[in-house]
Amino acid sequence: MSVYAVQKLIRDVNRRPDCRETWFQSREEFMSRYDLTPAEAKALEDLDIGSLYKMGVHGLLLRPFTIIHQVPEPDYLNAIRS
Repeated sequence: MSVYAVQKLIRDVNRRPDCRETWFQSREEFMSRYDLTPAEAKALEDLDIGSLYKMGVHGLLLRPFTIIHQVPEPDYLNAIRS
């Protein structure tokens, strides 16, 4: 499993308003553009911060992604520490 596709998706959602809009309209359709494993797709769909972090998603990508999803900082920190 390579985390490259996950990080690319997250980067696109973080940095590109058109991608962010598509992501919030239809995650499934947006994820189909990337070569994700089923586990990666599930973690993204569920916004499973702990799993994404354990997969190796860099914090400088993950935290802005969670901010976009209105995840409070204490919840983010608990997820990556557990």
